Amino acid sequence: MRQRILSGLHLGALRPGSRLPSTREIAEEFDVAPRTVMSAYRLLEAEGLIELRERSGIYVAPGGSGDTAMLTQLAGWVVEVLLDGRAREIPPIGFPERVRRCLETLRLRAVCVANNADQMEQICYELQHDYGFETESLETRQLTSGDAEVQRALRQADLLVGTALDATQVQHAARRLGKPAITVSLRREMMDDLTRQLAFGPLYLIGSDPRFRDAVRAVFAPTGHIDHLYVPIVGEDDLSAVPEDAPAYIMGRAHRFLGDSALAQRVTPIRRVFSRDMARELLTFIVRSNIAAMSARAA
Repeated sequence: MRQRILSGLHLGALRPGSRLPSTREIAEEFDVAPRTVMSAYRLLEAEGLIELRERSGIYVAPGGSGDTAMLTQLAGWVVEVLLDGRAREIPPIGFPERVRRCLETLRLRAVCVANNADQMEQICYELQHDYGFETESLETRQLTSGDAEVQRALRQADLLVGTALDATQVQHAARRLGKPAITVSLRREMMDDLTRQLAFGPLYLIGSDPRFRDAVRAVFAPTGHIDHLYVPIVGEDDLSAVPEDAPAYIMGRAHRFLGDSALAQRVTPIRRVFSRDMARELLTFIVRSNIAAMSARAA
């Protein structure tokens, strides 16, 4: 439960003051007694991570409690990483430079592939801001285009990254070009949280491209609660119909279109979606590419 809350704060799915699932809901999800869940919640309250409000519910604690907890976890993790490096004859003071060279010796390029603008922008954003790629976006249908600009982007790319719905076309294009490809897989904790919310009632996921609606419904179809999923599109649907008390999330492109509107302040932006396994694939590609470049320069 602690990790779920911290991950929710990190992803932007939770904020200080956000209401958390009741003891009954958590007990049903994990098949444990409500008393056990309440004991866990009381431990988190003692840590300052949550607040138990009598006759009101359970909420993420206001202020910086979540940030403090995350920083404490980060400190412990950094120490363990530095100790592991020291065991491999890498002095702690030299560790940051080793890491930088493994990540930044090369400026890598990625092409982001999806059949709608919302997913393309999300993939490109995460690749740029978290992994340092230069990115270009292509729609799935463009992979077989003879357009000169499209072919240039594909030739210059070091990596193709596409959604699971477009995996076949992306893998085919990658084989034709002799380039690696990675299929987007979604963060398990994010999907678990959204699936849980779908099970208990309506969930809104706002996009900006009408084609995003079909893509999202395909992702959540296996949950069995697709009838609870609503995907309003900016500029096409009446967004004032989104209930104030319903969980509502928004893609980055759609959020930008809303500007400083009241709805934009109320909904939760989708910030990071890549799973741990996908992050491992990306980092393996980045580190190996950079080490190969360092070895070639040394030779």
